[in-house]
Amino acid sequence: MKIPVRDVPENCTRGALKPFEAIFVSSRMKDNNPLIVVLHGGPHCVSTSHFSKTLAFLMSIGYNLLIVNYRGSLGFGEEALQSLPGNVGSQDVNDVLTAIDHVISLELAYPSRIAVYGGSHGGFLSTHLIGQVPDKFSVAAVWNPVCNFALMVGTSDIPDWNFVSAYGTTEGKGKAHFTEAPSKDHLNFFYEKSPISHIHKVKAPTLFLLGAKDLRVPVPDGLQYARALKARGVEVKVMMFPDDVHEISRPQSEFESFLNIGMWFKKHCP
Repeated sequence: MKIPVRDVPENCTRGALKPFEAIFVSSRMKDNNPLIVVLHGGPHCVSTSHFSKTLAFLMSIGYNLLIVNYRGSLGFGEEALQSLPGNVGSQDVNDVLTAIDHVISLELAYPSRIAVYGGSHGGFLSTHLIGQVPDKFSVAAVWNPVCNFALMVGTSDIPDWNFVSAYGTTEGKGKAHFTEAPSKDHLNFFYEKSPISHIHKVKAPTLFLLGAKDLRVPVPDGLQYARALKARGVEVKVMMFPDDVHEISRPQSEFESFLNIGMWFKKHCP
């Protein structure tokens, strides 16, 4: 489905004004299924209608799916793609909320029964969402999420990505700011761009799936966020996969992941 863009800033390019897309998949089990919002990583990636074991399982246990290709996803033009760097945590969050409100307006979803699931940048988006709009989501599940740029920049195998995502590509801002020794101003800016800056508002029980050998978004990023949630009384569960990297894709790990996601969602958003 096509989703019209809303709350457009004045400096938005024409290509970034075009509607973005989402895939809505309805389970046939009953009419009032809860909704899972599914968010891809990248962020310059795209979700298609290909078969997914995880999503097939979640549908089979009674969930509808809203798979959002927010602006910045591949396949919608260079201007839309380049509109996201520098606007992460705001533009992409707004697109997801717009998509959710769109399906609610079509009576395809119920406002009180919404879960969110994503990994990497999709985990960044998921944790931003449960912090920025804490009453919108009943539960969350994230794998190897980007929760704190200020922590990730010193541990990731792509530290330059933090600068480009946070500062953007206009006039080479991200590249111009890049340094292996971020300043206090850099770290403060990274923190403000990160989900952890909203952690004090989070209410949704959150499942964390972490690959112990992840070099892209190392374990401390998700673990810090999970521990901070637990310290604030939010229910959390952390699953560590000792032999997995950024993609938690080993057959046994994938099976344990989607099984536990399903159980977590059934517990908190039945």
